[in-house]
Amino acid sequence: MRDTFQMSQNFSSGSWQGSEGPIFTLGSLRVDLTLLLIGVHTLAMAVAAVFAASGLGEWVNQLAFSAGDLKAGQVWTLFTYPFVHDIRQEGLWFGLEMLMFFWFGREVESAIGRRSFGWLYGALAVLPALVLAGTGPLLGTTVLTGSGTISFAVFLAFCAVHPGAQFFFAGLTARWVGWVLLAIYSLAAFAGRDWPGLLQLWLSSLFAVAWVRRGGMTWPTLSFARGRKKNVKAKGVATKKPGVIPVLEKVDAILDKISKEGIHSLTAAEKKQLEDARARLLQKDRQDR
Repeated sequence: MRDTFQMSQNFSSGSWQGSEGPIFTLGSLRVDLTLLLIGVHTLAMAVAAVFAASGLGEWVNQLAFSAGDLKAGQVWTLFTYPFVHDIRQEGLWFGLEMLMFFWFGREVESAIGRRSFGWLYGALAVLPALVLAGTGPLLGTTVLTGSGTISFAVFLAFCAVHPGAQFFFAGLTARWVGWVLLAIYSLAAFAGRDWPGLLQLWLSSLFAVAWVRRGGMTWPTLSFARGRKKNVKAKGVATKKPGVIPVLEKVDAILDKISKEGIHSLTAAEKKQLEDARARLLQKDRQDR
C-alpha cells in the first residue's frame, strides 16, 4: 500500500523532487538525472533521423559498438552506443521505452541517489559490452545499439526497490512482473539463438539488482510456503514491541500531511522519519523470509 502511494506521488512531475532535488530547472520543469538522460536519448534519436534522411546514416553507425572497435582504439563506442537510435526500426517502442524509463528510473534514482544511479547507468552500458567483446570468439560477434536492455535492467532495479508495488493491470506485484518479463525476453533470445543478447540481458539484470541490493534493497525473490513453528503464548497475553505504535502514528500523520499539502511540504526531520520507517519495514521483511 505504501509502495502504491509513493509511486503515485513520484510519478507526478509537478510535485516530484527526488531525494536530492533537481539538477537544474527549465521554468517550472525540474530536471533530474532520469529526465536529463531521456532528453539526451530523444535528441540523439532526432539527430540520427535527420542524418538518415540526409543520406548520412553511416556517420551515426560509427557510434555503435562492436568488439572490433576496441581493437581499433574506438573506446568511446562503449559510451555512445546506447544513444544510437534508429526511429525507423524502433518506432513507437522508443517512446514507450522512454516513458517507462521516466517512471521507473525516477524511483530508482530517488532510492539510491543521483550519483549512484549515474554510475549504475554507465556500468550497465560498459560492463556487458566488455564481456561480450571478450566472449566474441565463443558466442559470436554482435553490434550493440540502443538502450532497451539498459532500460529493462533499470526496471528490474525498480522491482528490487519496490517488490510489493502493484501495477494497474491484474493487480500483479512488481516482483512477479519482473520475473515474467525476464522469462519472456530470455525465451525469445533462446529461441532465436541470440546468445550474445541473452548474455547481455542476464548480465545487465543481475548487475542492476545487485547494485541496488548494495544499498540495502531486496531482489524480488520467489517465496514458498514453509511450515514455521509458532510460539504458543498464554491466552489473553499480548506482547507488543515498544515504540511501534508511536512510530506508526507519526508515519500516518506524515502521510496525511503529504496527501493534503504534497511531498514538498515535508521538513527534513519528517523525511528522515519516513526513511527510518521504510528501513525498519525492509529489515522486518528480510527477517520474515
